[in-house]
Amino acid sequence: MKNRRFPYGYEMQNGQIIICRAEAETVKHIFNQYLSGANLKEIAESLTGRRVEFLPGEYGWNKSRIKRMIEDSRYVGDQTYPSIIDENTFRKANSEKNSRRNYTVSTVTAENKRLICKVICGECGGSLFHRTDSTQKYREKWHCQRESCKIGIPMTISELEKEITSIFNRLIADPALAEHTESEISAEPALEITKMENEIERKLEALDFNKSELQDLILQCASKKYDDYKSVRHITDRLKADFEQSSPLSSYSPELFDRTVATVILNSNKAVSLKLKNNTIIGKEPQSYDNSSTDLDQNGQDNTAETRIFR
Repeated sequence: MKNRRFPYGYEMQNGQIIICRAEAETVKHIFNQYLSGANLKEIAESLTGRRVEFLPGEYGWNKSRIKRMIEDSRYVGDQTYPSIIDENTFRKANSEKNSRRNYTVSTVTAENKRLICKVICGECGGSLFHRTDSTQKYREKWHCQRESCKIGIPMTISELEKEITSIFNRLIADPALAEHTESEISAEPALEITKMENEIERKLEALDFNKSELQDLILQCASKKYDDYKSVRHITDRLKADFEQSSPLSSYSPELFDRTVATVILNSNKAVSLKLKNNTIIGKEPQSYDNSSTDLDQNGQDNTAETRIFR
């Protein structure tokens, strides 16, 4: 087995230990990725997949190697080794490592794993990662993986399942709520349709376009749009049938979830909504308000009406 004479990132030249520039960039990459939320295994797999050399001709990285590098204070610099990582970055990385020791991923079953993978942040749309920490006030939290957001939402899987069940019961009581709208169909047109529409525009702008070719292209585009509409229509009919055939739920149904839900949207205020497989988004039924709870401005106008409308 090959061994290194010096820590990764350094080499000997003319009797002096100097920085190996190529390896030093990898060291900086590792620290940056770790502080961005990647775990040891993810970093190791990424380096191995990119065939980054650890030793000449050796491309295998593992969690232990990454961990030792993050803990190696020589990267900050001393009398023997020049600095590759600044002291603040090193301190933050090791503080992060120590804080992660308190985190354990909750027991994942085949059922809740499918749910966990579909939860996104309602603030930015990024994926939410579920963690448990027995040392904190909130034992379970959802953390946004986007660097620009990094929001944390305290909610247990059990609470989330309860919210989803409540939305399911609303859909079971009124399956028509799963109906799509025209805006939901056309919000993200298929790439093929977009290309066809762009081609039609280019032909119309040309002075010598072929009318026959243009007519054929318009008909093809219309046909594709109709096929997409039929596809959404089919999915919607299937969703409505699922809810019509279901009895009111007393507990979370992973089977109904798998058949009907594309994404779970969790907001910072713990409000939950579901994006169904036909792109319809639905949340819990809004509460009833009486006049005593209405916010009125100086002219006696209701300022809260807009916030109470939720499909």
